Amino acid sequence: MNIIQTPLYRMLATDEEIIFVVEDTTIVANNYKVKFIAEVWLSNTSSSPFTQTKIATLKATPNNAGSGIFDFSRILEAYVSPDYLGGKTTIHSGVQKYSQYNTVNFSDSQPHSIHQIDKHSMNRNACKLFGVKFKIEYATTQTGTLTTTSALNSPFFYIHNAVRQEDDTLAIDSATGLFGYNYHFNNYVLNSTDGKFLTNAPTTQYIGLNDYCTIAYFNQSDANYGNNSGTLYGYRVGSGSATRRLVKKIKIQFYYNGSTTGSAITHTNATDNGSLTWQSATPKAQIQYTGIGTANIIGAGNSLPANWDYYIVKALDDADITISDDYYFYNQSVCKGFEKFRLTWLNRLGVWDYFNFTKKNVRKVNSKRETYQQIKGSWNEATYKKHGYKGGRKTFSTNSKEVITLQTDYITEEAAQWLEELFTSPEVFVLQERSTDKAAGTISNLVNKYVQPCVVTTSSYTRKTTANDKLKQYTVDIEMSHNKRIQKA
Repeated sequence: MNIIQTPLYRMLATDEEIIFVVEDTTIVANNYKVKFIAEVWLSNTSSSPFTQTKIATLKATPNNAGSGIFDFSRILEAYVSPDYLGGKTTIHSGVQKYSQYNTVNFSDSQPHSIHQIDKHSMNRNACKLFGVKFKIEYATTQTGTLTTTSALNSPFFYIHNAVRQEDDTLAIDSATGLFGYNYHFNNYVLNSTDGKFLTNAPTTQYIGLNDYCTIAYFNQSDANYGNNSGTLYGYRVGSGSATRRLVKKIKIQFYYNGSTTGSAITHTNATDNGSLTWQSATPKAQIQYTGIGTANIIGAGNSLPANWDYYIVKALDDADITISDDYYFYNQSVCKGFEKFRLTWLNRLGVWDYFNFTKKNVRKVNSKRETYQQIKGSWNEATYKKHGYKGGRKTFSTNSKEVITLQTDYITEEAAQWLEELFTSPEVFVLQERSTDKAAGTISNLVNKYVQPCVVTTSSYTRKTTANDKLKQYTVDIEMSHNKRIQKA
């Protein structure tokens, strides 16, 4: 048996076709009741899925060409999901390491969301490692018993919680015909100053003095230098001068009046910072988050400069060479009288994006009431008494939801295109600003404080352009996910 087709690259998105094709011309031509068997094995932490969990067994009858064709996308997509929380990262020298919030390790009694991490956090759910064991079952006669061959193992592949559009351009290998999405061609691999984090956001964004924000990125790759079949993304992470194929550090530098202000803040990959210092095939190490918002910077024990206009975030490798584009975060103030809302949403690359709505934001409460008719007077006492509070139409229960209409400032065409992902995202949250966490002894006032779920109720999105619309501004309606609780009458 031979595996004659696999995806071209080893990092795959959930919504793309994950096609494997096997053949065995001899067995198919000379036997009966032939079926190809595919056992799908999955790993969350180990570098070998075949030592972990078998999640599915599929069978396929040979097609007219004698091949067995499998698409594993619908199975695998159920095993990746967004990362909502920080948590365990790795074990180093026998010690369990964690992401941190306000320099305190994540725990069940002191949890924090992924948005609040001080420095780094490896992913826990966004990326998994899988492999397939192929076998063939057949009988030598029409009525004979079935025989199963030994397994032929596929190479290992990663799946992450991204979506692939039908019109995304795919790379094809002219020598083999294998095809796949090349992350390097699309600049999502950090190896030059064109490198992008896992976002389609503009490289110029705006942030308040106490806003949480993370970036996520492909943290490491295999050592293959070429754009060849079997590489993770189509090319390596890191520059040609790097010793290891991973992101070494994220650097943050503040600027005021065009010049640097304060020392650069450097979040180095280290186990105490929620990351790894070595290359690993574990899926947890492939996608990493880093806290780069003003609130995250403060939480990590740093101070913001007294005066600053913007700061720049970039990635560097272990040769201290810049391997990403410069991302600018401008100091954003809110006009007097306006209430700011910061939304975070799951983007199409399976991680989180952020945006501040700073103009006319309007709150209202929509209520649906169940009523009944109450009798007047007292009918179960010695005498009939009449009171003004009894009788007439009364409310039995009230179902109330808060609805908020949000309005952007005037934005660029690039930002207008990016905000389409907010309108279509399945996961959206209101993210509150950093503030002092009230505490007394072992009690901390944290649950429900920073992350509040909502849904976007605006049903359509119009992509605005400079040519068509000149100034570009959007209004978004959201509905808070939880009902407002009202007493029953």
